[in-house]
Amino acid sequence: MTLKRVKSMFAPLAPPLFAIFLALLAGSVAIILVGESPIEVYQTMFRGAFGSTFFTLATLTRATPIIITGLGAAIAWKAGYRGIGGEGQMIIGGFVCVLVALYAPGPPIVRIVLAVLAAVAAGGLWSLLTAWLLDKFKVTLAISSLMLNYIAAYVTMHFITNQFQDRTGVDIRIIHTEQLAEYMRLPRFVQHHSIHYGFILAIALVLVTWFIMNRTNFGYEARMTGYNLNFCNYGGVSSKKTMYMILALSGVVSAIAGVSEVFGVQYRYVHDSFVSAGFAWIGLSAALISRFHPIGVLVSSIILAGINTGGSAVARSMNMPIEISSIVQGCVILFISAQIVIQWRRRKKAEAQKPEDPAPPLQEATQGGDAS
Repeated sequence: MTLKRVKSMFAPLAPPLFAIFLALLAGSVAIILVGESPIEVYQTMFRGAFGSTFFTLATLTRATPIIITGLGAAIAWKAGYRGIGGEGQMIIGGFVCVLVALYAPGPPIVRIVLAVLAAVAAGGLWSLLTAWLLDKFKVTLAISSLMLNYIAAYVTMHFITNQFQDRTGVDIRIIHTEQLAEYMRLPRFVQHHSIHYGFILAIALVLVTWFIMNRTNFGYEARMTGYNLNFCNYGGVSSKKTMYMILALSGVVSAIAGVSEVFGVQYRYVHDSFVSAGFAWIGLSAALISRFHPIGVLVSSIILAGINTGGSAVARSMNMPIEISSIVQGCVILFISAQIVIQWRRRKKAEAQKPEDPAPPLQEATQGGDAS
């Protein structure tokens, strides 16, 4: 293996690591302002995230849905479709999965398979709504996908409250479904720890996503729509068909995150649990940090999950608010966003300096600014 190939393999890790380094420096300022030592705080944060087998596996458990939703976001954003509907797709996926697993007829294995298939289909269809709104009515993708997050949360809350609420729980004020049977739960591959086979699924999805986006015709067409939509239309690639397929695939992947959580951690659907945990938003942050590279999403998600679990450890053992982890995460996103904006402005400036193309104008892009 040549040195150039090794560098290309590890290149996706450079942006997230550099952004996190700058964020830790910025977070040090906030820590000093409250009268604590940044070194001691970060040592405690690291020990709380990776300091023992228990904490490491807890961090990986939390990183699992972040990795999967990050992959869903990376698929869409890499192609230029800036949707932020991963949370709604995860909610729909988890909700449908539990209902089918609980109430579908047939033996357990059939119900499990039906539950997974129904969940990914529901997540894909939920994402396709945003594609249809963009295609037919030119509704900005970011707005439609964000609104569908709220719709997903409140529609599922309505059905659980009025139809599927578990009335036998200790606290009936919590809106949740009945619990899944023991044989329907994802097994844990380390005894007495929270880590389950959903993490292995997340690793597999990283590899599959990388293969699809880099070694298939569909992945090539998806990347080309992100680079130059007019070129794709001129070259015979149907940008509309590609858009629908990309957003459907993004929704399917995000729905798998919901399946992983209900089968591997919660064993039921609990209203607002995905929202309060912020899985999809942290996953989007991981995708942005890694520049939408699947391997970078994996690394970024684990680091962001570690910052979160480590922040809880800091709050427990030191006189520091738990929000210190949010400050560090916010700084990471700030530095990455600044880098993206700078690159975008440079590209626009370079395009403005190019001579005008004498060729006739191509068909108007279906995506353009509305997909941002």
